[in-house]
Amino acid sequence: MGKFFIYLSVVFLFLGCANKAIVHDPLKNELLAYTSKFEIVEKNDKFLALGTYLNPIHSDIITKDKDERFIIAIHPKESKISLSSFSVNGSKDEVRARILAKDDPLLKLVTFNMPWGEYIEVVSPQKISDTLKVEFEIYPSKKALLEFRKVSKSMYWSSTN
Repeated sequence: MGKFFIYLSVVFLFLGCANKAIVHDPLKNELLAYTSKFEIVEKNDKFLALGTYLNPIHSDIITKDKDERFIIAIHPKESKISLSSFSVNGSKDEVRARILAKDDPLLKLVTFNMPWGEYIEVVSPQKISDTLKVEFEIYPSKKALLEFRKVSKSMYWSSTN
């Protein structure tokens, strides 16, 4: 009887550890290729910004007007950021920034979730450039810079195609 329980335990052990399926979500992997990070880590000052360039992946949803769209997560959310300080490739012309509500549908389009952060949508007129640089000011007098490739090499790209 004791051997039976040992045998049964070993079988359950193998069954429990045997099927570790790793699920790859191609959409999330593609979005990571268009995500950039900026951080400040100093003695008494910590700041993190994660940004995603939405156009290449979600072009069917968001590019009706050909604007460049970004979602930027800010931590800590108490950070003082001037929404009028946002620029794309050095230009503030027609750049719009707004704080997103926690239930905004745009938040479903990004790969990261920072419940302790604040999300900002940045919209800029279309830029003819391979690289997009989103810059903004963090109080007191610090600048954050996020860089994005407009056309990133896909993780699923093959030179034989």
